[in-house]
Amino acid sequence: MPIYEYEPVDRECLMCPGRIEVLQAISEEALTLCPQCGLQVSRVISRASIQMGMGNLIETAGKNGFTAYKKAESGIYERVTGSEGPEILTRDAVDKLSD
Repeated sequence: MPIYEYEPVDRECLMCPGRIEVLQAISEEALTLCPQCGLQVSRVISRASIQMGMGNLIETAGKNGFTAYKKAESGIYERVTGSEGPEILTRDAVDKLSD
């Protein structure tokens, strides 16, 4: 469930710290009154956070013909899917390609 932010409509609230965060289902209607103080509030646009599982991205990349690498240690990357490209990439090899 997402966290929505609300702020008072016409004035500052002396009880609430400005914006309040409310955990709501996407299907729920937006609040019109603050659950803490009762003032009229409106939902505000705030940052979004989206998480995607890396396992699915790597599998999908391989199925679509892409090559994906995973960091093995500092400066060394190993191929985890796909058949094109070297098995291992090192920082030195990548630096030479960019020259």
